[in-house]
Amino acid sequence: MKLQALIPALMGILSMQALAAPVKINFWEQSPPDTASEIDKWITVFQKDNPDIQVIRQHYENEELRTKFLRSSVTGDGADIVYGPNDIAGVFATAGVIQPVDGLIKAELFNPKALELARLDGKTWGVPLSEGNHLLLYYNKDLVKTPPTNTKELIAQAKAFTNEKQNKFGLVFFQSEPFWFAGFQSGFGGSLLTVKGQDVKVNIDTPETQKALQYLVDLKDKEKIIPKECNYDCAKSMFLNGNALFHINGDWELNTYSEKFGNKLGIAALPVISETGKPIAPLLGGLFLYVNASTKDKKLEATQKFITFLTSKQVQLRIANKLNKIPSTLEARGDASVKANAILNVAMTAAATTSPMPPQVEIRAAWDGMRIMIQRALSGKETVAQAVKTGQKAADEALKGIQQKPAKKAS
Repeated sequence: MKLQALIPALMGILSMQALAAPVKINFWEQSPPDTASEIDKWITVFQKDNPDIQVIRQHYENEELRTKFLRSSVTGDGADIVYGPNDIAGVFATAGVIQPVDGLIKAELFNPKALELARLDGKTWGVPLSEGNHLLLYYNKDLVKTPPTNTKELIAQAKAFTNEKQNKFGLVFFQSEPFWFAGFQSGFGGSLLTVKGQDVKVNIDTPETQKALQYLVDLKDKEKIIPKECNYDCAKSMFLNGNALFHINGDWELNTYSEKFGNKLGIAALPVISETGKPIAPLLGGLFLYVNASTKDKKLEATQKFITFLTSKQVQLRIANKLNKIPSTLEARGDASVKANAILNVAMTAAATTSPMPPQVEIRAAWDGMRIMIQRALSGKETVAQAVKTGQKAADEALKGIQQKPAKKAS
């Protein structure tokens, strides 16, 4: 009888323990080590103030994060929050694996331009933590006294520095990657996509793209200021080693280059194309929080709490001053410490001449086609006129798969 009498009490204790168990939020990110370390600090502070919520961070590389999250929508064991760039918004929204965040945030707190980067079909699909991910012109102030404002100035300075026998070049960047090419395309009046409602077209076989591609080829073959071949690691290494005068790379390298060069690091917006009067306008993106479509009830409440914390002034100022990223909230952007951050202010000024990164899923077809186009033209396998047609054909083939509506499941 005594044992039987204890059973209800034991059951009550177990029930209380179950109720006290923290709500777990799975947080997936693709950040570099310095950012991941900073995220851990945010999580520690949040959990101290919210002991009933446990945030579990997991790191994946870019493509792995995207594909793993898409697969997890079938198995149901994916992240509650994915932290990544705005150009995956269209992929996730089209696949139905994320939910709109309009009801989870106060839109008036954010820079409207940042919110638009993850907006599709009248809905906001991601919460911006930072704005940027755009390309900048880096240089060493010991080698460059005045950065170029147009490409004629850039080419003149680059030629004076270039010595191919010594493997020194006036300009280095990831020249076969379309993300870098997009700025040149914009400088000649072109654009990646034409969007009219649900109708999305990739712009590769156009006069503007052809002129931009010819310009890129001429930098290599005519002006001879860029290497014959140079990928991301090659360009970064050449700049760090002093073998490149100018280097085009993203704001995500600000911390690395600042540590290397200190106050000798020069940063500027990309110059204006002298022939067109238009700036080399790189793509502006940002880093966003995406919420799993299946996250609901208490887990969604906990997720909303964590998002509110990450967009608080406390965290937003750390994003600005510790990671050198442009904060997404208006309050943080107006803070005195952000206004006094010289490096960040150059990045913010450069952001004014950017083009918004399209969030549409069709952007992946543009990347596929342009990558083939650039590689064929730079290698000499095809003329510029042929390469744009090859690229357009490849993009159109990719579009068929992207835009094909999935078959409805039988009920």
